[in-house]
Amino acid sequence: MNSQNSFSQITAIIIDDDKGITTVFTEYLQLHGIATLGIGHDGKSAVELYQKTKPDIVFLDVIMPDYDGFYGLEKIKQFDLNARVIMVTADITQETHDRLMSLGASMIIHKPFEIEEILMIINRITQFGGCR
Repeated sequence: MNSQNSFSQITAIIIDDDKGITTVFTEYLQLHGIATLGIGHDGKSAVELYQKTKPDIVFLDVIMPDYDGFYGLEKIKQFDLNARVIMVTADITQETHDRLMSLGASMIIHKPFEIEEILMIINRITQFGGCR
């Protein structure tokens, strides 16, 4: 499968308080033809960017100052139940996993992750509508 062609119509927003991560994500997605419509650094900016741009995929960090990823996920799902939100976290506890899934996360990626995982996850949730 040629990822350049299969992902060329996909849009995303990236939310993480670590600017290095948002830069790497953006560059990686662009290399594979995925347009980044916005970058934010807390859960509140995630909600605002989602409402403004309505991307195909949201990459949302969980642990951030002020408004965390739980807040962002909950508010995005209230706005659009079908939103595809991929949560990114270093927290591997069952409690966090269960809470994210109950709020409607499409997928959970655990840090540290291999950047190649991202394409597999994008392929999975865009082909199967976010099946878990």
